[in-house]
Amino acid sequence: MKLLTLLGPIGTGLLANGQYTEPVRHYYPELLREDLAVLWKTVEQSHPDPYHYRTREEMEELVASVDSGLVLPLSAEGFIRAVMPIFRAMGDAGAGLFPPDALNEAYLHSDPLFPISVAVLDGKLYLNDELKGFESLPPGCELLSINGNSSTKVLEKIRNGLVPEGANETRKDRQIEKKFPVLYRRFVGSQERFLVRYRDVDGTETERMLFAITGDQIKQFHRKGTLSLQPWRLEEFPDTRAAWLTLSTLEPKVLADAQVEPAKYLNTVLDVLRKSECRTLVIDLRGASGTDLAIAEQVFALVAQTPYRLVSSMSINSGQVPDAYADAAPDFFTTVGDLYLPEQNGRRMLRPEDPRLMHLLPMAKAFSGKLYVICDGGTVGAGAAAAMLAKRSGRARLVGEEAGSNAASFCGGRTLDIALPATGCHLVLPLTRYVPNGVGEGPKDHGEIPTYPVYRVPDDVAKGKDTVRDMLMLLIDAMK
Repeated sequence: MKLLTLLGPIGTGLLANGQYTEPVRHYYPELLREDLAVLWKTVEQSHPDPYHYRTREEMEELVASVDSGLVLPLSAEGFIRAVMPIFRAMGDAGAGLFPPDALNEAYLHSDPLFPISVAVLDGKLYLNDELKGFESLPPGCELLSINGNSSTKVLEKIRNGLVPEGANETRKDRQIEKKFPVLYRRFVGSQERFLVRYRDVDGTETERMLFAITGDQIKQFHRKGTLSLQPWRLEEFPDTRAAWLTLSTLEPKVLADAQVEPAKYLNTVLDVLRKSECRTLVIDLRGASGTDLAIAEQVFALVAQTPYRLVSSMSINSGQVPDAYADAAPDFFTTVGDLYLPEQNGRRMLRPEDPRLMHLLPMAKAFSGKLYVICDGGTVGAGAAAAMLAKRSGRARLVGEEAGSNAASFCGGRTLDIALPATGCHLVLPLTRYVPNGVGEGPKDHGEIPTYPVYRVPDDVAKGKDTVRDMLMLLIDAMK
């Protein structure tokens, strides 16, 4: 998207051997304030629920406070940190400010990165995997400190750089597990070597030095296994007449790239369940995200026993093109039309007769046996919506940890991506607010609470175990 831009760096970003040196660029306070003004105006014009946790007056005071604090030149990352209180107050993990294109490309390809992935368990960091092709640290060891910083401090710095979903820290932790090398680089610092103090499973504490490699080198050197698993897969357990359906994503593009056609696949699953006379089905939605709730509806149709609907209401902001656009508006704004009621209190509600709010029918002869649905903090968007419906309808028992999307209402669907004029940082905003059908349990600033809370333990990481899976399989076996 082309935007009217006004670049104002007071320093030039340098490239050495394909890597950024610090500082990359710094921007005068006047230009940072201009970017902040564009940012907040776009939020007001486009975000469907900017005052979910704070009133308009409170948010405006916060923005003014951030503005008054912009008194020194800042880099793009410095500006992102400066405006983080605004997004933290909004409490929508789908909204945020991200690095400009060139800097992001450096993170992904040429900057030195800490080549490990981690597990975040009970506020501690554990080694999940090394991403450099060979092992230097014992699998599953607890990381006590990195270059003299305690793992608690490292985790705090990275968490502070992530936008929360209300008060849901679990969602942040799953993000850290997924993108640790880049997040460490962004929020802890650029380092060429890492002195790691760790505690192995026997309790022995030792230090070991690891060296940074680039994102491209990680892709080149790291070969974890040779089997590429499909995002949707079904396992059968004839002895217990049970089946395990893993849906690792509900994102249409990812499924299309994997040549998975949801309707066709789910019909095949139903045929298999019938032929095997399956009595218990587990649907594993851990880490599953998706921008199209229609896929969540298709998934629930597999197991529904009565007519159902996923959401009770949908809304957008004004439906008007934000001022920051200089070119033609994206399809989202041109297709709103009369689908939504006139604006009221800064929100346009989807018309109640819209098919997306209608009750749907289950699949013919849908699976009627016992059902468990697993979720975690990485279960967001369409994945979280499917988990909420499964529990609230009484159809399934929810297992694992709280879902990553807010249980009362969450924002998602199509997103707006605007590069700010001075820094080039990308402002990303979801454009639709969803209110899940039914009433959730637990605090209003958290995700859907599981029926049976089950969490990973350090032993899982060291031995490659899956506590949730093991617990459920034992339960299913005991009931056969």
